[in-house]
Amino acid sequence: MTAEYDKLSMIADFFNTQDRRMRYEGDPGLEHLSEPRRLYEWFLQHQLIAASDTVSEEDLQLTRALRDELRRTIVNNEHDGPVHGDKLVELMSLFPFGIVFGEHSDQLIPLVENGRKGLANLLAQVFDLRRANLWHRIRVCTAEDCQWVFVDRSRPGTGRWCSMKACGNRAKNKTFREKRKSETGM
Repeated sequence: MTAEYDKLSMIADFFNTQDRRMRYEGDPGLEHLSEPRRLYEWFLQHQLIAASDTVSEEDLQLTRALRDELRRTIVNNEHDGPVHGDKLVELMSLFPFGIVFGEHSDQLIPLVENGRKGLANLLAQVFDLRRANLWHRIRVCTAEDCQWVFVDRSRPGTGRWCSMKACGNRAKNKTFREKRKSETGM
């Protein structure tokens, strides 16, 4: 199960390359994939491409579009609206795969190169996680000013906040104050 949680952590890290946490009112967040070099480094860090591969501006734009659409598929995501099925299918059609049949398991192999290979390898991980019924463990913090994507390691898998110490505590305190205010009629 540890290998699957490592995959989930990588996927959460991918979503968080667009950091939506608000540092001030109206903060647009931080885009960590600001140029092809940054995407190349991210793919390399997660062993999704070889050092000899290259990443283009087109790969970067495709990665951002796919990241945004995949984020909509996260089970508890209240922030990004519904999945645009046609757009997701259109994006996915850009990634042909082969199948390698193994003695103990089968594997999807990307039939694309360079930056697209990195993205295709990431999509193969997503496919494996969905097939293993683990996708629900990827969650989006429900705090409007956070929206951090995290891996829910709780037993029931229904976590709402990225951290109980920060976002969860603020939400519970807010609920307590509102309840107390309505009870006292203030």
